Amino acid sequence: MATIAAKKSVFEMNDLEFEELVKPVALKAKQTALDNGAWFSYKNELCTEPDMFIHEFKDGHKELIKLGSGAGQHTVLKVF
Repeated sequence: MATIAAKKSVFEMNDLEFEELVKPVALKAKQTALDNGAWFSYKNELCTEPDMFIHEFKDGHKELIKLGSGAGQHTVLKVF
């Protein structure tokens, strides 16, 4: 299916075709960021407030964080 999706415009793709197209790029970007010392941020069911995120690090540990009022400020609520 990847070859079919790659020949279509993204505006003509269904959700599955679009996901198939972008997933390898997203995974590579995530791994590159982790390899360069950055973390990967996302939301899941633990993020019960708009300013809460999960930070995932290269070594596999994760932190539930809450953003602070200043740029780059956050509080670690849980480490797992």
